[in-house]
Amino acid sequence: MKGLIIFTDGSKMDGRVGCAFAVFYDKTELDYRKFRLNDSNTVFMAEVIAIQQAVQYVRANDIGQVNIISDSKSALMALSAVEEARDIINNIKEGIKEYN
Repeated sequence: MKGLIIFTDGSKMDGRVGCAFAVFYDKTELDYRKFRLNDSNTVFMAEVIAIQQAVQYVRANDIGQVNIISDSKSALMALSAVEEARDIINNIKEGIKEYN
């Protein structure tokens, strides 16, 4: 892939939960953000929050076309579902739709 790419990830290690994203342009890292989450969060939520933060970053910086890459199949499936009960998933979908 060429152009602007944001990689997202979430994890839980030793009972601590966090997520991050890194912004790359043509293989050069431009920026990154890390977030410490409440320990009661799941890895799924960490993955989703990383995507949410990446979308907010794109919107806040008025970035044009960008690819957001996640390795979380469950988060991507939730985002691609036609109907979703979780507010955070719907908020991400709305944020993407409004930005386009």
